[in-house]
Amino acid sequence: MFGQDVRAMFIRWLVTISAWLLSSAATWGAGGAVDLAEYGHAMMPIVVGASAEAAVRKYAATLAKQLRRIAGATFKVVEGDGREGIAVGTAADFPALGLTRELAGSGFGAKEGYLLRSHPKGLYVIGASTLAVRHAVWDLLHRVGYRQFFPGPVWEVVPKRRELSLAIDAVEQPDYAYRSIWYGYGTWDYNGEPLSQWRERNRAESAFQLRTGHAYGGIIRRYRSEFEAHPEYLGLVDGKRTSTKFCVSNPGLRKLVVRYAREYFEANPDEQCVSIEPSDGGGWCQCEPCRRLGSPSDRALMLGNEISAWLEKNAPDKYVAMYAYNFHSPPPSIRARPRVIINIATAFLKGGYSVDNLIAGWKAQGVRQFGIREYYSVNTWDRDLPGAARGAQLQYLARTIPQFHAAGARFMNAEASDNWGPNGLGYYIATRIMWDVDEASRVDKLVADFLDKAFGPAQDPMAEFYCLINGPEQPLMSHDLIGRMYRLLDRAWSKADDPAIRARIGHLILYTRYVELFRSYRNAGGADRQAAFEELIRHVYRMRTTMMVHAKALYRDLPARDKQVTVPPECAWNVPEDRNPWKHSRPWSQNELRAIMRAGIEANEIIDFEPVTFSRDLVPVRKLAPPDAKRLPDSSTSRGRHEILTWFEKAPTTLRLKVTGGLIAHYRDRGNVKVELVYLRAAGPHVEQASPLASQPRKTSAVTKLKSCIDRTHVSSHKNTEIVAKAEVPPDGKLREVALTSQHVGLHKLVIEDGMDRTEVIWPEGLPRTIEVSRERSPRHSGRRSGYFYVPPGTSVVGGYGPRDRLAVICNADGKAVFRFSDLDGPDYFQIAVPPDQAGRFWSFRNVPDRLILLTVPPYSARTPAELLLPREVLPPLDRNRR
Repeated sequence: MFGQDVRAMFIRWLVTISAWLLSSAATWGAGGAVDLAEYGHAMMPIVVGASAEAAVRKYAATLAKQLRRIAGATFKVVEGDGREGIAVGTAADFPALGLTRELAGSGFGAKEGYLLRSHPKGLYVIGASTLAVRHAVWDLLHRVGYRQFFPGPVWEVVPKRRELSLAIDAVEQPDYAYRSIWYGYGTWDYNGEPLSQWRERNRAESAFQLRTGHAYGGIIRRYRSEFEAHPEYLGLVDGKRTSTKFCVSNPGLRKLVVRYAREYFEANPDEQCVSIEPSDGGGWCQCEPCRRLGSPSDRALMLGNEISAWLEKNAPDKYVAMYAYNFHSPPPSIRARPRVIINIATAFLKGGYSVDNLIAGWKAQGVRQFGIREYYSVNTWDRDLPGAARGAQLQYLARTIPQFHAAGARFMNAEASDNWGPNGLGYYIATRIMWDVDEASRVDKLVADFLDKAFGPAQDPMAEFYCLINGPEQPLMSHDLIGRMYRLLDRAWSKADDPAIRARIGHLILYTRYVELFRSYRNAGGADRQAAFEELIRHVYRMRTTMMVHAKALYRDLPARDKQVTVPPECAWNVPEDRNPWKHSRPWSQNELRAIMRAGIEANEIIDFEPVTFSRDLVPVRKLAPPDAKRLPDSSTSRGRHEILTWFEKAPTTLRLKVTGGLIAHYRDRGNVKVELVYLRAAGPHVEQASPLASQPRKTSAVTKLKSCIDRTHVSSHKNTEIVAKAEVPPDGKLREVALTSQHVGLHKLVIEDGMDRTEVIWPEGLPRTIEVSRERSPRHSGRRSGYFYVPPGTSVVGGYGPRDRLAVICNADGKAVFRFSDLDGPDYFQIAVPPDQAGRFWSFRNVPDRLILLTVPPYSARTPAELLLPREVLPPLDRNRR
């Protein structure tokens, strides 16, 4: 009996362990290396399930095609259970593998989860959905060296591998469930398919489709008869019901909006989200019932809540979405219902809120799921110029994408442009970080990979090129910048003999020529401007298929905004090429590209002075200041952020100011003027000014050069600071007195920040009033400025950057004009020789209308020398020993 029991137990154990072994076979040897191909021979087939969908079979064929390009081997696609070979499909396609539970992720991105796992008999390329399978295929190819950095065949990199093996065990799911980088001016005849391919190959298509487009206009058009029968549904503005906003207080209107959402989902059952985003701009209803409802944010959210209430009962897996943007950007006073998604804009904000304020405010009102509406490039703002857009700022991308995610954002909707010349590297890196925010800590490695694979032996000069255009600050538009871009591309061209690498460099040569032509156009006037514009548009159209600049946006928008140029009807952007004399698509030959480089190098000289670094350990000038110096009429107004440095001789001291905010009435809805007095306890070293010579050859690797460029930050010049007083002033155009008291002796900073609605600050007599004019902090939007600056002993050249202007001059210590900004052909660098008898004295600039930067002398200015604070080290000992 005992023996029979043992035998029965043993049989049951065998059955159990056999079942376990069968179910666990999928994981035996998980992650161990598997050989895929060797010397042109495929070591195993690609396997699809017998019930695999057509889309999955397509992705399996894509994998076979790409592996053949990489390894030179023919991979057959066969049906099977997935235990052997390269299994490509969903977990449901291969039930024998038992991977369904492992891919049962959670959250909005669950349908995009996939698994890549090598084992002794093959490789699993398994997704939670058909889209996830596609992601898995392209991630597998990425891991063996394939890249599609930018759209189009020129920026595709296909490695050549005689032996192809892989050891992997990875389960992936995106950190951002919605990842969209889209063109603000849309696609044209040439760039739609390349963009779609780029998105596919970089996992930039999302399973969850967020809908946040302006919806009110579409609702009005769809239900035109309803609005004709009920004009009271439209917002009341100045006594008329003609607004494109709704009268939200009207119950009939709210019922119609819910009907719109219901019919939308009935017509589109696969959609997961409906937009209830208001129409753009103002025009909110002024009727008394709507006023009682609350702010535009309250009213917009009320409609979202109405739809959410219906969804909760009838379609609990669906959502309604809208932006926090413009008039409805401030947080509401009412709670959000569970199915509402808010996408918070990073621009066009009202009420003086920061993006962080908005995130906290909307979450506090019950928003469970939210995202970010970004602006990586807006052609009207940046015109495809180097470093002008957020999409070009690698530091910004590496900081904000994880930061937003940590705050709870799960959707990223980023407006961009077809401008892969200035922003392509940023778009590529942003997409990597949106999938996995931990990639932000590897930006230097991602960039190094890009340089190595895209440019090979030319990667050193190309590292310097991308440091110029994708560094932490926008490069200054100048002959110097363009000259350096051309010279670096020339060096890269000479190092590359691979036609694929030269094709990429050729694209960037054409982009640099665009920058050169745009600078000429922007600075031209009269008939010269029309000629420069035509030359620019001809070039833009001819190079459009490179996708380095957004040809459609430039062709359409430049003449629409620039009334100094015209486009003949036969040359309009939408007139076909065969009837348009401005359009032709003849490819550039290598001889033409080399000729462009040679001409560009000759036409754009580079400056030969080095910026000088000074400390920020500032002290009063004292006896060094000449007593008879005339006070210069410096501007007292500013827009945005403005800083004034000062010094208190005793404590306590009260700084009494007269402040007027909101001088531009149209922008008074952007919040109060914020004023802070900051005590600077210990002055740190001056942040090194971005050198125009930063791209000179150095004996360091390309990776080191670009990592240094990426890591360079706008750190605070005074790390040990204390905000000692704060005040706010309404932006109403009325003068108010502000008193700020400090209990400290020494260096202080006044910070004024407004919503770009212009603020005037009247400074009291008797206190230093110093403005920094460095690369990092030179004031903008401040009107015409004049000021004294100091030229230390031994200085041989005053070098800087400034605008072209017929009134602006720089005067030496004797008051003689030694440089006229009218001599420039546009904003550019300048340099002035300093005779020995003019060093160690105070010079001045007069009537400068725009940003002025001093690069070889202490970058500080004041209305009189006596109001000037200077770095301690440049002063004589008598003045230096002050604290």
